[in-house]
Amino acid sequence: MKYLILFISFAVIANANDGVLMFKPFTASVFEPRIGSIINTTDENLRLDIGASFDLYRFEINSDFKMSMGTDFFTFTRLRSEENFKFPVETSDYFFGINSAAVFKAFNQNFTSRFRLAHISSHLVDGYSKDGIFFSEPFVYSREFTDLSIALNKKSGFIDYRIYSGFMYIFSTTPDDVNNITYYIGADFTKLLSKNIALVGGLDIRNGEVSRTNIAGQLGLNFKFFKDFGIFIGYYKYHGSSMHGMFYKDFDNYDGIGFQIIYF
Repeated sequence: MKYLILFISFAVIANANDGVLMFKPFTASVFEPRIGSIINTTDENLRLDIGASFDLYRFEINSDFKMSMGTDFFTFTRLRSEENFKFPVETSDYFFGINSAAVFKAFNQNFTSRFRLAHISSHLVDGYSKDGIFFSEPFVYSREFTDLSIALNKKSGFIDYRIYSGFMYIFSTTPDDVNNITYYIGADFTKLLSKNIALVGGLDIRNGEVSRTNIAGQLGLNFKFFKDFGIFIGYYKYHGSSMHGMFYKDFDNYDGIGFQIIYF
């Protein structure tokens, strides 16, 4: 496994593209790469996201069918907010894997799809302890899974939107008291307000690992500063089982505000 990670890392450095992906990550899904931070306005903590996806190789079957091979590397970390601008790190989740995406036409409609083979693990960090003792006992949390999704993409003069569906199949897991299959549906939209500003939003609904319905939403503005680069500032909502593996049995219901570095 360590040699696979090393190989993918070199491939990313050698083939990193301009950030524009054949398959655009879902706006609201928590299992997508982001670069940014979210302040939890319900509880005194915040989320820090670091990572990205890259298309390493693209090829065209014909004018109506294009494919790519790529990789994902990202973390999502929970930090506790304290006085004097202190943010002890409580837990961090690591996601990495490979993916294949396709852009194609069917029934006179534009579709995109993505298949991912990935690993995710979660770890308690020293910010979740006092005098060297963790507030709860750490354990091994590790998942290997596949993720297959398909999306219908529609463009109009008023709004561009995407409707998607898919499922994740966990084929190796510790602990094993979870649902092996997670189904999800969702939608994204983009509405240009000016040349450099767009209203964007998304909603993602899926069954969780412990038979809860998880709902994630995101709504805000994209500010385009350069040709392919900008910042998203907006509102986040999450309701369901904790996205952090160390707390996967806990229930989270919070609102947040935050930002993301984005590529167009």
